[in-house]
Amino acid sequence: MRFNIKKKIVKVLCLMLAIVTYQIKAQEKQPNILWINSDDLGRELACYGEPVVKTPHIDALAKQGVLYTNAYANAPICSASRSSQITGMYPTAVNSLDHRTLNMTELPDGIQPITKFFKDAGYFVSNGSGLTMLEKGGKRDYNFTTKVDYDGTDWDQRKEGQPFFAQVQIKYPHRIFSRDKENPVNPDEVRLPACYPDYPLLRADWALYLESVQHCDDIVGKILQKLEDDGLADNTIVFFFGDHGRPHLRDKQFLYEGGLQIPLIIRWPEHLKPNKKDKRLVSLVDVAATSLAVSGIKTPYPLHGKVFLGKNKTKRKYVYGFRQRAGDAAENLRSITDSRYKLIWNRTYDRPWMQLTSYKKLQYPAFALYHYLHSKGELKAPYNQFMAETKPEFELFDLKKDPSEFNNLAGDKSCRKIQEKLFQKLSSNLKEYEENMILEDEATIERAKKGSRVYYNKALPKQKPGLSVDANYEEIVKDWERRLLHKR
Repeated sequence: MRFNIKKKIVKVLCLMLAIVTYQIKAQEKQPNILWINSDDLGRELACYGEPVVKTPHIDALAKQGVLYTNAYANAPICSASRSSQITGMYPTAVNSLDHRTLNMTELPDGIQPITKFFKDAGYFVSNGSGLTMLEKGGKRDYNFTTKVDYDGTDWDQRKEGQPFFAQVQIKYPHRIFSRDKENPVNPDEVRLPACYPDYPLLRADWALYLESVQHCDDIVGKILQKLEDDGLADNTIVFFFGDHGRPHLRDKQFLYEGGLQIPLIIRWPEHLKPNKKDKRLVSLVDVAATSLAVSGIKTPYPLHGKVFLGKNKTKRKYVYGFRQRAGDAAENLRSITDSRYKLIWNRTYDRPWMQLTSYKKLQYPAFALYHYLHSKGELKAPYNQFMAETKPEFELFDLKKDPSEFNNLAGDKSCRKIQEKLFQKLSSNLKEYEENMILEDEATIERAKKGSRVYYNKALPKQKPGLSVDANYEEIVKDWERRLLHKR
């Protein structure tokens, strides 16, 4: 009888061991998710056709995975975009569109950061800095008060066999740009986008941007090598993207292509055919929904993002853009594109594109150059359009024929049906997307403007010693020329 009891105990122990082993193996089969998120990165990569930049590690990733040619952020500035990424909702829907929101609120309607859903599913959730190879926490910059819980900074800190959702943040190519002394970019060889006039100062600034992109590539290489060395590459889905478009005058903070276009490269071994290009429209808000879906995780409410990988993928017909206050530049802009046509709704059409933004005045040579040339009547068409005292309420562009977005077709009889269709779709969806948005009052906006002036006055002596806070645009341009043209 004792023998039978021992046999039963042994059987129970074996069964328990089998269950634990099965659970561990099941966890191991769950894919790891890795987001490599680069600050202010446009599509200026060799794999996207940029001729003079050197990005071997990102190019290699593209050959191993899929490169998306029509991927967009839904906000052209970091905090709004990142708030959207981490919730899978449009920034207006979580009251997070104003940059560095002054009157932050909790996430509404029971909405949670997607980190909670990963944690509930047994994932280790981390956020690390690529610059220090995950030794410290990475950038967050969320415009809400709801806590985003992370288990650590590095997937190495998880339990054995535990799947992970890891974000690694790369600060490049965010301004202030960093020179690449090993692989300098010759300003005479760069190809400026057609939306910019060809000036030596802008060429020098663009070359520095590309050198900063090369620093980004170096870090991407180190992250991927660590993943390989840890034996995790085969079971990890890698998402590489920029948090919004490139950090240049007409791009960041605006709903033009340069502000919203991002690179998106995904490597998913044995599931995605390598070295492919995908032309589908993808919004950055889709990355959250897709990451959860391919991990087998369901949310208790629908996300705004669409799933574009795996069994339940759906096709996106439109991409939306959102812009509100950024520093001291208060705006209210929305956009929609079907990839051929884009409609921008300038709801604050009473103010100029080039209203004061202390951040760009301090760090963007083109901001001072445009003002200076325009004051002398030397900023030629079509670039001088950007100096108008007011904006049109609507801008409609044929992106195929006019990728620089200079020829506004709004009001054109031949495009009336296209404009009406896009506006009807945009305005009707905004009723839902903006339901939880709280507009800033004039006192809050004034507080933001005051804070931006303080920032400018404090940062100027550190970044540009010898230049007065009262310097005019000619003096600022001359200072930039000394720094960028005469020191190379």
